[in-house]
Amino acid sequence: MGILKPRQPYSRSSQSMDPVQHRHIRGLHARATPNHPLARPRALSPVPDSEPLPRWISVAGLEFGVQSPGFCNDFPGKLGRNFFLNTRNTFERLSEAGFTTFRIPFRWERIQPTLGGPLDPDGVQHLRLQMNLAQRVGGSVLFDLHNYGRYTRHVDGEPIACGLDEEFDGQVLVGPDHLADFWSRMAHAFSGQPGVIGYGLMNEPHDLPDKAWVRASRAAAAAIRGEGDKTRLYVAGERWSSSPHWDLVNPSSPWIEDPENLVTYEAHCYLDQDGSGEYHKTFEEELEFDPGLCTRAVERLEPFLKWLEDNNADGLLGEFAVPVDDHRWTALLPPMLQALDRAGVQTAWWAAGEHWGKYTLSLQPGRDPNRVPPAEVELLGAFDRD
Repeated sequence: MGILKPRQPYSRSSQSMDPVQHRHIRGLHARATPNHPLARPRALSPVPDSEPLPRWISVAGLEFGVQSPGFCNDFPGKLGRNFFLNTRNTFERLSEAGFTTFRIPFRWERIQPTLGGPLDPDGVQHLRLQMNLAQRVGGSVLFDLHNYGRYTRHVDGEPIACGLDEEFDGQVLVGPDHLADFWSRMAHAFSGQPGVIGYGLMNEPHDLPDKAWVRASRAAAAAIRGEGDKTRLYVAGERWSSSPHWDLVNPSSPWIEDPENLVTYEAHCYLDQDGSGEYHKTFEEELEFDPGLCTRAVERLEPFLKWLEDNNADGLLGEFAVPVDDHRWTALLPPMLQALDRAGVQTAWWAAGEHWGKYTLSLQPGRDPNRVPPAEVELLGAFDRD
């Protein structure tokens, strides 16, 4: 198989900082008929009601700018122009709102400019700065390698998004050993840091050769433990970590053997028609297309939750969101959150960040100082903020 050209249409970051296209989850764009597997939720075992779990949130910025012309490991962009740090004010206000842990997306090419080479000191320092700001407000961070199973490098003078284990002219340019080397170096840099709650080994791997992600994630996990690092590992699923497709595209049982027993499997779930998170259609258009819209969230979660239950595995819904100011969309959140809380699955909203502009999913504080977005009320209303 040839190396894929850069597939940035599915990235959520751009030079202009306007929200750009999310990934299109194949199969969700078709109308779900009564005989379609997505229209037949399997019953989960009854579980007692439980207290809501603390809410997490992604704080975006360091992963921005990948749509800049020529982006690759040799030209990763400029801090403050193409990608951004978030300031103390953001972490303070998110903490005051009730968020406890901050998922920090970043790009592999900026932290390790040469595969197999040392980490970039400035890139590591950027991560430390975000970690320190989270700690100052009593929070912690989850470092999220936001690369979709790829590393963008020059190939014959052209930037190519090289997928894990994909071949280019008969040669694999980015393999599991490269991901293992990267995480070994990250573990050496951050092992024992109390402000780091976990490592997200890779955000939304997709369209890779058969079992490439299983091989790569196993290699990365072993490399981290080989450094003596006992930090919890967050392992995404294939096909953009799609929760409704979880049992179709991932192994039937957990695939990471961890001597520390500190592995959490991560799925993502958006509620628009195609599951892309772009929300192109109005709520009325979505409802006309699918009269069962109000049960869509729980139905899409069910394959992931069932897999976790069957395997006694820990889970994270690492990304989910609806338009934050639309009461009709945010009304879908309570049953979704209740199902996740009952299953003991942690959640992380996508996203906050100081450079989103008018991004419809952003919960960045201060967009409107006179009101709290309905989405924030649904997410955090059950918590005492005093």
